[in-house]
Amino acid sequence: MNKKTLTLRLLACLLSTAAAGSAWADSASINYRHQYLDDDRMHADRVKLSYRMDNGWGFEGELKYRTAGDRKDVAFDNMVSSGHELTTSYQYKPNAVSTWQPAIQLESTENGTTYKFGVRYTHRLNDQFYVAARYRFDALKLNRDRIDEDVPDRGSDNRNTQRYEGWLGYTPAGRLSYEYQYIHFKTDYIRYDNKKSDYEQNLVVKYKWDKSWAPFFEIGDIRVSPTEDDRQLRWRVGVQYNFM
Repeated sequence: MNKKTLTLRLLACLLSTAAAGSAWADSASINYRHQYLDDDRMHADRVKLSYRMDNGWGFEGELKYRTAGDRKDVAFDNMVSSGHELTTSYQYKPNAVSTWQPAIQLESTENGTTYKFGVRYTHRLNDQFYVAARYRFDALKLNRDRIDEDVPDRGSDNRNTQRYEGWLGYTPAGRLSYEYQYIHFKTDYIRYDNKKSDYEQNLVVKYKWDKSWAPFFEIGDIRVSPTEDDRQLRWRVGVQYNFM
């Protein structure tokens, strides 16, 4: 059984479970998103299925695709898989403004598999602002055929990374939301501008068409490369369908 077939079966099982438990589930949705990077000029797509039970347990499965090769400004043509990700998490709310969420994630591509273990804490300051923090440990296990011991600084080898992240979010009533994220990496590898830290900004406009359909549009500010301070815009457009 190849990786793509296994991924499809896992997502099918997840969807079947969600449907079977809909009588006591809190929420379930499917989310499609198209992405374009302004500097790289590359297109990509993602489909995510999410299922959160009213007891706090949640499950997500993502299928990712991109345009094959290095063809720029080409969308929806000769698309190939760019990996999949499976997530299991638990939400614990000790009070009305605080949420703890430990999670385990598995992200797999043709280059290897990353095992992610983390916990996030979110605190709402008021109806419009929130802050959040997360610690996550990422263990990347490369495809054995791609490990090259001769690459300097272990540039092509298995690697472990600790991530310390902080968020400041603004979610006024309505269709608009903004989020700033700061990330510090404890690792052997540079991440942005020859440093081991990075940041991202994201602005989301979401329209609730009805109780099921919610199209959205996003503009993100992200890095271009680990060695330069250049930034690029990340454009995203998509739609979410809520089953319940």
